[in-house]
Amino acid sequence: MAYEIEEAKRLVVDAGKKLIETGLIARTWGNVSARISDTQFVITPSGRAYEDLTPEEIVVVNIEDCEYEGDIKPSSEKGVHAAAYRHHPEVDFVIHTHQRAATIVSITGMEIRNVYAEYKDVLGERVPTADYAMSTTNSLRKKVENCIVLNPDCYAIMLMHHGTLCMGKSYDEAFNIAETLEKCCERVIKDNYMRHSWARSYSDDDKRNYFLRKKDAGEMPETICDLGSSVRNDNMFTLTVGDVTVDVDIETGLGINGIAPKCAKIHREIYLSEKCSMIKHLTTPDVIAVSCTGDPIIPMIDDFAQIVGLDVKCSPWIDGDTDDCAKNIAKALKGRNAVLVQGNGALVTGNSDGDMQALEIIMDKGCAAVVDVSIFNRAHYVPKMECFLMRTVYLAKYSKQIDKK
Repeated sequence: MAYEIEEAKRLVVDAGKKLIETGLIARTWGNVSARISDTQFVITPSGRAYEDLTPEEIVVVNIEDCEYEGDIKPSSEKGVHAAAYRHHPEVDFVIHTHQRAATIVSITGMEIRNVYAEYKDVLGERVPTADYAMSTTNSLRKKVENCIVLNPDCYAIMLMHHGTLCMGKSYDEAFNIAETLEKCCERVIKDNYMRHSWARSYSDDDKRNYFLRKKDAGEMPETICDLGSSVRNDNMFTLTVGDVTVDVDIETGLGINGIAPKCAKIHREIYLSEKCSMIKHLTTPDVIAVSCTGDPIIPMIDDFAQIVGLDVKCSPWIDGDTDDCAKNIAKALKGRNAVLVQGNGALVTGNSDGDMQALEIIMDKGCAAVVDVSIFNRAHYVPKMECFLMRTVYLAKYSKQIDKK
């Protein structure tokens, strides 16, 4: 039964915040809607932060033609939601997520043909995967709609390289589908590791070491160098390494209120060459594992191409405290928002706390995808032209819109 409009708007606002809290989306990637009648639904607006979203910003959209009321632009994926309501009259709440495990499984292009018994009550017998098309396009809407039509009993759909569509009869049911799908996909990943590695037990560390052995890259390092994190303020930056914080002059590279750590050279070179105000060292296990290979990352996920770059280079860690090493890292970062540092994780750059949070989530998910998809032996990459178009649009328009106060 459709929601009253005020309740629907309130639930959509609550859902947006819950998606951020649970990590099912980052920043404004993903969207939420609720049916209010046989002919209309309400949906999250385009490019607005979910943390501060209000019911007044939720947009009313027609199911038939996607026309909308008011001056606020609805999510660019409104056509996908409209297709869900059009073909599933019983569905009253729809969530499009970019959740981690399900997105990684989607990269393989495979459907989950035999859902595990404990998840069948929620997910049904199988979870299909819609063919890839670039996000926000009419082609994506058509391919998702085709998947819905061909799989009328499926209320969870994976979108290749992109995320998921979870369709419920209520707010609670839609979230239950999304969360159950994530658990199912986590198990799919584990079971594929067990099958391909012939391991008798599972651990995340064992999986990463198996990945590194396949790459002839040894095993996970016991220790790494702390490359620090920093915030720029005009002609200086504040660098934190461990529990030590020092202000550093960008022009001279010298500490203002103490001795600058060796990694200050890296931060200085980045600030001299990039228009950024923040640098952060990422050391999550999957990021470290991928950095150990020395290989670049080619995007397998839409939002990776948008937020991080057309690729991510891996800069060698040779005499890491030298000027040349610092310059090489800065050069490898040019035109991107991240660089791998061989055996030491990654450095990401941005201009706000929101930038850095999104980059951390997306880089970690992107590196997890490199590890896990390697085990499936079914790597598929986002087409280069689509990567270029998405990155260009993001830099030109979307990043500016999201940071408006």
